[in-house]
Amino acid sequence: MKSPDVSINGIKLTDRDSAVAIVGSGADLIESEEDLPHTRFVSRSGAQELVLFAAFGAVEDEYSEVEVKAAGAEALVLRDLPIESFKSGRGVELGMSVAEVQALFGTCFKSKEKNGDELFFEYEITAADRDAELKDFGFPIYYAEYEFKKGKLTRFRFGFAYP
Repeated sequence: MKSPDVSINGIKLTDRDSAVAIVGSGADLIESEEDLPHTRFVSRSGAQELVLFAAFGAVEDEYSEVEVKAAGAEALVLRDLPIESFKSGRGVELGMSVAEVQALFGTCFKSKEKNGDELFFEYEITAADRDAELKDFGFPIYYAEYEFKKGKLTRFRFGFAYP
């Protein structure tokens, strides 16, 4: 994977100050048996949802993973951010084509599944704590997932896998 994503709309992964500047401080974390503690926001238009995940034991307001997806009806109660479209630091946003995403990161993905009009692929960098671009984050594994329906990006998630 070439030049992995490490930010979303100015929020840099594991950087408390950048997160506080964009989403504020003291966000209530939702506990889940299936996933990491997380907090959710919606775009200004209400069309997109941003989920920020905190590693267990992380400093308050420090997030190690991010997910963007189309907002469902339940997102109407979420706090909205003054952002029209959530966009990663590398330029990934919902609605992109498969070719556009692969042009950014390459075609050497870990897994790929295709089901009719749906496509899912995932990148992974093991030994991220020794990778020149990622070692300062201090996590051993970096991953990125992309889901497409009818050739358009409908969900993406990236960050540092909790060990």
